Amino acid sequence: MSVEIFHQLGFRSQWNFQSLNNDHVGDSVILAPSHMERNEVESLSERIKYISLFDPQFFLPNVQKRKLATYNFFPDIVAEGFQTNEYSEGYSDECAIQCVAFQKSNNFRMVIIPTRYVSGMSSNYIPQQQQLFVTPFVNAIDQIGKDRPVLLQLVLNDDMIKDQEYAADLLNWITGITVIDGVYLIADINPRPKQLRDIDFLYAYLRFINALVVNNLYVLLGYLNTEAALLTLASPNGVTIGSYENLRMFNIRNFDSDVARTIRGPNARLYVSRLLQWIDTNYLGAIIRVLGNTDLFDDNHYKAVMFTPSYQWHFSKPELYKHYFLVFSQQLQYITSFQGADRYHVFCDLTEEALLHYAHLRELGVILDQDSDGSHLPTWLTAANLFAAEQGWR
Repeated sequence: MSVEIFHQLGFRSQWNFQSLNNDHVGDSVILAPSHMERNEVESLSERIKYISLFDPQFFLPNVQKRKLATYNFFPDIVAEGFQTNEYSEGYSDECAIQCVAFQKSNNFRMVIIPTRYVSGMSSNYIPQQQQLFVTPFVNAIDQIGKDRPVLLQLVLNDDMIKDQEYAADLLNWITGITVIDGVYLIADINPRPKQLRDIDFLYAYLRFINALVVNNLYVLLGYLNTEAALLTLASPNGVTIGSYENLRMFNIRNFDSDVARTIRGPNARLYVSRLLQWIDTNYLGAIIRVLGNTDLFDDNHYKAVMFTPSYQWHFSKPELYKHYFLVFSQQLQYITSFQGADRYHVFCDLTEEALLHYAHLRELGVILDQDSDGSHLPTWLTAANLFAAEQGWR
């Protein structure tokens, strides 16, 4: 079974909708209230809402963001402003009823039980999540009626996932919640490099995902970059694609209050499937000079636009991201057209071929920096091999 592809929406979500509608990329979208006011969400077509998920984004319940304030079920609105950082049971019951009702009245594909962001490895993480989110939302679903699948959202940091005892407690808790049909799982890695290289985390994450799948839960992985290709080895049901980097990696600062931040725009980057990497466009000219052609780069109608002499590369250009959506979704569909050991071997073949391309470019004098080279790929292969050995695939 091929993996479902969800567009992780945020700023400039029109690019995602255009990709979905015009290029037929992806199966669904995850709506983002921090970037879409309530009337924008409610005015979406019934067809789009029917295939969409709505992420309540309760990560910071006492946050004050203008667009979140348009939803009457957001905790800070229900509580009329928090006097402390506490999100009490009294508020959680009302938030749950209104949030579930909103998701059902708009006929979204599934109901999502939200979560609160917690740093570190809190000893009361499970009872807190159970008390403030799971129990109130389960009660609300029972009261309103369950007529569609329910996903439990979780934001887990890398320490939680790597610690075997902590991860085991989480799995026991999750699999014991009988009303849920799956998990919307988000990994919080801080600091987060452009490509994940932590072998221990990647291996532990593969094992955690697989444990959920083995327990017959629908598993949707959020805020993914190209490590989605590796994580498909654990057979999740859904993975996400996003445009700007803040939609391809989770960062709690993006959900803080509406505070103006001065951030220097990143260099434009082009996703190259044969390299399993986003390449700084400063290198494109050098690569073309030594190869004598642009065959290394994925060919589609966006490439035709981007490689015209008059094109001005910039990180805000939509072609970069629509190109990525199209190319990476095709790559994911190819990998996940195989199962089990075959999928593992296909992933390894693609990764080994990418490493050969990098070696060839280096021989020709193109020395890519650490954010554009293939230094993440040996760590991916190592994590894949560890997981495969555990599965009996090697």
